[in-house]
Amino acid sequence: MLSTLMNYRLYSADMAKSLTRVSTQAVVQRDTEYYKANIGKVKTPDDLLKDQRLYAYAMKAYGLEDQIQSKGMIRKVLESDLSDAGSFANKLTDKRYREFASSFQFGSANKAAIQTAAQTEALTDAYSQHRVTLAGRAATDVSAFNTRIDALLAGIADPHGTDVAQAIVSDPILFGFLEKAAGLEVTSSNRSAIKEAITSGTTSGHPGLVALKGMFNLNANGTVTSGMPLRNTFQTADLSATYFDSFGAGATSQAAAVKTNYFSDAITRVVKASDITDDPQLFAYVLTSFGIDPSITSTAFVENVLRSQPGDNTSALAQMPVSTSAQIANKERFTALNAAFNFKDDGNLRTSGVVFAGGASAQTIEESYYKNYQDTAIQNDKLKTSIFQSRLSNMKSINDLLGRNDVFGKAAFEYILTAFDIDPATESSTKIRRVLMSDPSDASSYVNMLKDERYERLAAAFNFGPDGKAATPRLAQSISAQTATGSLYAASFGTDASQATKDRIKADTKTYLTAVGQIRSLDDLIADRKTVDYALKAYGLQDATISDRDLRRLLTSDLADPKSFANAKGDKKYVQFVQAFNFTTDGKIRRDAEGAQSGAKLLSTQNQYLLQTMEKQVGEQSEGARLALYFLRKAPDVTGPYGILADKALFEVVRTAFGLPAGIAGMDIEKQAKLLESKIDFKDFQDVKKLDKFISRFSSLYDSANGSAASSPILALFGNNGGSNGILGMI
Repeated sequence: MLSTLMNYRLYSADMAKSLTRVSTQAVVQRDTEYYKANIGKVKTPDDLLKDQRLYAYAMKAYGLEDQIQSKGMIRKVLESDLSDAGSFANKLTDKRYREFASSFQFGSANKAAIQTAAQTEALTDAYSQHRVTLAGRAATDVSAFNTRIDALLAGIADPHGTDVAQAIVSDPILFGFLEKAAGLEVTSSNRSAIKEAITSGTTSGHPGLVALKGMFNLNANGTVTSGMPLRNTFQTADLSATYFDSFGAGATSQAAAVKTNYFSDAITRVVKASDITDDPQLFAYVLTSFGIDPSITSTAFVENVLRSQPGDNTSALAQMPVSTSAQIANKERFTALNAAFNFKDDGNLRTSGVVFAGGASAQTIEESYYKNYQDTAIQNDKLKTSIFQSRLSNMKSINDLLGRNDVFGKAAFEYILTAFDIDPATESSTKIRRVLMSDPSDASSYVNMLKDERYERLAAAFNFGPDGKAATPRLAQSISAQTATGSLYAASFGTDASQATKDRIKADTKTYLTAVGQIRSLDDLIADRKTVDYALKAYGLQDATISDRDLRRLLTSDLADPKSFANAKGDKKYVQFVQAFNFTTDGKIRRDAEGAQSGAKLLSTQNQYLLQTMEKQVGEQSEGARLALYFLRKAPDVTGPYGILADKALFEVVRTAFGLPAGIAGMDIEKQAKLLESKIDFKDFQDVKKLDKFISRFSSLYDSANGSAASSPILALFGNNGGSNGILGMI
């Protein structure tokens, strides 16, 4: 009869071959093929529990064969959301149940949906920031325009005798800027229209063209007016502010600065109420300062309010309704507007040169403007976001997202493009459809061929299958794996971490979860070394030297192949690291499966089943060897004494290896833990050689204690008891 140690060595010397031998057994092959063929049909815990063959296979894989009859409890385990510390599986002290639950996707799996909650949040955040992005681009355009027009003018020897207007509209950059400022659709006829607008004024009635009048000191023949510059600072600010508005960036800090410069100059020129209401920029600035939305307020009404006099019950201000709280608040704003200015009922100033009244000043108007200038834009953004989210809840396919709604038109289409800084006015729905159905993790996909990050972000924000219908998301790491990685990262700091360390762990984890959720491809992950380092530490690989090339080879390993790069490392920490991510062997990100298992989780279950089967078969010959193989598999994950005490098999190995009496189990649990801590450096279990040495010690002492290999010559080296005689004293 072989000793425990020899039995253990027979299987552990080449674990891959041992498992291959087990996998070729007829019964094992049949059960595994049945599992692989049918697990994809399982959608709910009840589906698994009803198929006894599938259920028994999975339970055996995770060492829960003795609990097969406890279907009520197992259902609760499978339904647990492992991201919730208070869920049923997380509350159980036996970690096997959590491992079992985590191998499936019932409690926390993503279902087919156009967007996950995280994707919707990221999209709405992007939309709320789109004005900042637009402002940066608009500011760049304004600066480029000013530089270019100054250079153009410097190159004209006699601007008072040259058609400068024609030179402006003939320059593509200057013309494009004015076209955008006027809010014109791009057409070839715009050159003559803009030239007319900046010289003698327009006859078209287009508000954008009308606004261009007076922004340049140009004569009807295109020459610069004698004795005047092409533009003064007042006109420069006016055009810049107009461009910000047309660009959709009017409610930003950059635009506010430009508009304030304009206001400070324009207000000094006011001599009558109509000077405010006839100037679009000045009108909008003043009303915004008083919390009034200029986009829904008529200039005629505002002029009448400015001309209203105290005690005149027939004035526009006196006639404002006050039936509701909203009407009362509105009248209060207009009353404050009226009181801030010094106009008579004919619209002229009461005192020449004195624009303000009641303690108001240019400074107080500016201060109020900076408090209020974003309010209307923010409210509009909230309304559009609300409309989008409302529509999203009823969407089932890409047609619903890109199509026209009877009530809101193409609001959803415009919303998503604006969020990613793509102009809805010039983008075709056909192109966006192809983008949304592309895989951003596939280097050869349509979206990646565009070489534009905006479209890549757009594609990653939605989940559409090749049929245009909602699919499960592509996540570099599933939600459950993110949770597990975070827990392992925290555990890597030990149980006695200081508050400062705990705060750091929390901050690191928050950063990691945000970053890993935004990974769109394998290249993205490899380039983000901070995120990679977090995951490596979580899986005990912080000291490993892994190049970008090897990282790619790891994450694209086929874990079903014993010779793959990850498996060939001979350290299951590498395998666990790879299993934590959703990369395929060709580097793409696989979708979360809607079924019970897929990808690495399916492979892991099959491997676990083979290990359990092998250990059981070994146990039929040698119970000690079975314990040794079990310890080899589980011990590297144990980081403290309670991990040993919570597992009877692990405890039996440790008790035997140290010659501890069986009665130790009756001691106070904390005393048992302290005893184990005094005897074990748990980091040794993660060292292959030290772990093997420990198991060899157990194996020899197990045979001695159980009399199963008393004649083995190996035992003579150790003496006849479980103490420290012989060579044991040297270990």
